[in-house]
Amino acid sequence: MSAPDMAARGAGRAEDGGYPAPLRAWLVIAVLLLAYTIAFVDRQILSLMVQPIRADLQLSDTAISLLHGFAFAIFYTFLGMFLGRWADRGSRKAMIAGGMVLWCLATVACGFAQTFHQLFAARIMVGVGEATLSPAAYSLISDYFAPARRGRAMSAYTMGIFVGSGVALILGGLAVTAASQEAAVTLPLAGTVRPWQAAFMIVGIPGLAVAGLMLLVREPKRQERRKGDHPLPDMAETFAFFRARARILFAIVIGFGVNAIISYGLSAWVPSLFIRVHHWSAGDIAFAYGVILLTSGCAGILCGGWLADRMTTSGKPDGALRASLLGMAAVIPVVPFVGLASSPALALAALAWTSFFLGVPTGIAPAALHAITPNEFRGQVTALYLFAINLIGMGFGPTFVALATDRVFQSDLAVGRSLALVTGLAAIVAFALIAAARRGYGAAVAAAHR
Repeated sequence: MSAPDMAARGAGRAEDGGYPAPLRAWLVIAVLLLAYTIAFVDRQILSLMVQPIRADLQLSDTAISLLHGFAFAIFYTFLGMFLGRWADRGSRKAMIAGGMVLWCLATVACGFAQTFHQLFAARIMVGVGEATLSPAAYSLISDYFAPARRGRAMSAYTMGIFVGSGVALILGGLAVTAASQEAAVTLPLAGTVRPWQAAFMIVGIPGLAVAGLMLLVREPKRQERRKGDHPLPDMAETFAFFRARARILFAIVIGFGVNAIISYGLSAWVPSLFIRVHHWSAGDIAFAYGVILLTSGCAGILCGGWLADRMTTSGKPDGALRASLLGMAAVIPVVPFVGLASSPALALAALAWTSFFLGVPTGIAPAALHAITPNEFRGQVTALYLFAINLIGMGFGPTFVALATDRVFQSDLAVGRSLALVTGLAAIVAFALIAAARRGYGAAVAAAHR
């Protein structure tokens, strides 16, 4: 049996010693899923309020895209490596709890914004707070679950992307519909505000309770450290690790980063597509898109985790990348029809298909990275992955679509063509990058286990 196959078989022994009891581990996943859901509710609620914010603050689509993407991603992205190093050394539950308090208060602050610059600054602080979550969460998950169970566990946590986005759309749509007859809303302490401001204030509060719940999580023993009595790596060792694995690490993180252009482009502009082109109300498309994310998206992400674990335990050390490529291949021929379909029914069908297969690689990407990374570097590798996801996906996805609408097609009604152009190209490039990363991945897994 080859070294990669032996590594995969070893990873397949689910009952490796030293890991916490499964019940406790899955309870931690439930808390982390709740935190991630809150994060995406606070992050995505903006997408439903494009029209009233544009009207009140006199903004273009490009300015709105900056609030969607770069305002959030600037510090989320560049603080990532520092926070990843903290996750490799310090208290991960305290890091998450503190970040939650910051991003929830910043979401409330978005509701008090009176200008574009105030809203931009508040969105930056939302990004700073949320940057603490995933590096620490993925590190915790790898210490709670043996390698053969890790794909499903990480997929369950990452399902918060779809749960949070779906809940944000459904609840946000209901709020927008309820407030559509009112020019202003009166809230305790805040006084009289616009409906979009009230939405920010309301969704920011519940996360503070979840931050308290996070402090009850027990820090597990750190698993899969390097052999021997090694001290924690200094910066020179850290740079040496990244240099030695640069080709495969960067192919993976950039490939998944380009794939995220599709998700963030769709989430930012699908509501506007249905409102402008198909003449739906904000409440109607919010409910429909939210249900698609909660059903198709969640099903895809769970399927991806199961498939990756099944491939790994059957002797394929590159199971996570194989499963990712299957999902990416299925997206390529369908995603342009989300924007180009002549009827809303066909557009929704294409959106459901795309959401399912986008979910397949989303949850297993961190598991693929952790399989080739010692524990001492996992928080930083996760931060590098999130750097690509957020700078490329969140930063460029909404903005590329907006620029195509404003500059290339020069019409608000062309948002569907912009979505088709940007997401179609991103799907092809992402598939090619992950296919290239798969070469040599099995040997890297074997080297990590040695």
